[in-house]
Amino acid sequence: MARYIAVYDIADTYRDPHAAFIAQAEKLGWSTWVWALTAKKWYRLPNTTLIGDFQDRDAAQAAFNAAAKAARAEKGELTVEKYFIADWDSATFDSDVKADPAK
Repeated sequence: MARYIAVYDIADTYRDPHAAFIAQAEKLGWSTWVWALTAKKWYRLPNTTLIGDFQDRDAAQAAFNAAAKAARAEKGELTVEKYFIADWDSATFDSDVKADPAK
C-alpha cells in the first residue's frame, strides 16, 4: 500500500456538496487528517485536501471518483472542477487545528 494525496476544487453551488463529498471520501479510505509521529498529534489538512492509503494510483482515483459520484447522488449536483492525485512518500506540514489523542 502507498499513501496518496488528493487536492481538488468543487464548483460552488447553493447546496454546498463539499461536506457530503468529504463524508463519502472518508467511507472510501480518504482522510482530512494526518498523523504527526514526532508530535504524536493529528493535524487537520487544508480544505479540499485528502490523504489515503491505496494499493496504487488507479485505486486512489477510483475511490476519489466513487466519492464524487456518491455525493452527487446524495446532493443532486457536484462538479469537481479539477483535482491532483499523487504519491506521497514524505511531507512537512502544520495546521491551526490539532488533536492530541491523549487528551
